[in-house]
Amino acid sequence: MATWWAPEEGPLAFHYAAELQVIEEQLAIDPRWQVLDVGTGRGRFGLHFAAHGCRVVGVDLNPDMLELAREAARKRGLEERFEVRGGDAQAPWNFEDECFDVVLCMELFDHLPDLGCALREARRVLRPGGRLIFSYVPSESLYGALGNALRGALWRARPDHLQISRTYSFAAMCARLSDAGLALERYWGVGLLCLNAQTRMLPRRRGLGILDALARAEAKRRAYYATAWLARHASHVVGFARRAGGGT
Repeated sequence: MATWWAPEEGPLAFHYAAELQVIEEQLAIDPRWQVLDVGTGRGRFGLHFAAHGCRVVGVDLNPDMLELAREAARKRGLEERFEVRGGDAQAPWNFEDECFDVVLCMELFDHLPDLGCALREARRVLRPGGRLIFSYVPSESLYGALGNALRGALWRARPDHLQISRTYSFAAMCARLSDAGLALERYWGVGLLCLNAQTRMLPRRRGLGILDALARAEAKRRAYYATAWLARHASHVVGFARRAGGGT
């Protein structure tokens, strides 16, 4: 269980690769950018920007993840452009106002009880016209609906059990962004058929092989969706939002 989510070798590696493909194909990365990667984990997304010449600060609450990210940067020869720091996405961020061109929040929102602080802080540290790049699990998706059903069942069986994963509707996400002074620009959907993470909540994981095969076949045929309805109903939405109130 400790490695099923690992972005490089875990069974969801193809899913993380698709999210990275969205960024690679849809964003013209400027090597002059200063980038903040919040919830960096093993550093996968932040290191992608560092490899393009950006200066990146990766922040995570888990010291073990920070060490893995630091080691990944060392192996790729990116130590000079990728710095790691401890920090909590749900507390005020220890950075000056308007000091980053890009804030990354990939695979983070699912684990935050309240997005308000993180989104407000992202807006604060972004320069005018700066961009937030994020992903979230939409409640409209099969993935999100199944996860919510399983979490509801677990909560009824064990009310004291900690629930760490959350979903958001597209309308709710747009409203949260707007409340924080961020405007959604574009979005894409990754994996209509990807239910892998939720099946690992089932005791015997029946049908997991079939679900994995379907999701992998889909990823080979179409890594992500740009059509609005399909994007909003995929297992994850990758979005680009601009800081409102200045910049182009």
